[in-house]
Amino acid sequence: MMIHPHDPSLASAAVVAGSTASDETRTIDADYRRLVIRGLSSVEAGNVVAYMTGLHAVDGGWTVEEIKHLVAIRMLVAGGVIVS
Repeated sequence: MMIHPHDPSLASAAVVAGSTASDETRTIDADYRRLVIRGLSSVEAGNVVAYMTGLHAVDGGWTVEEIKHLVAIRMLVAGGVIVS
């Protein structure tokens, strides 16, 4: 289950629906690879994947690891493991 970029409240629904951080990271990796294969630079692909997960684009682009890390933290917060 992908988390809609404009509704972070759906993060808790992803946890309840059984989505795990590993499912999400596989999707992030696959999306990034598909974009690079289709001709986007690593900066462009990183920013597109980041946008798809609810992050804004940045000048230097996002790395896949940065995106996966922030998504994992978001899921921990949504699941109540980390209290904000």
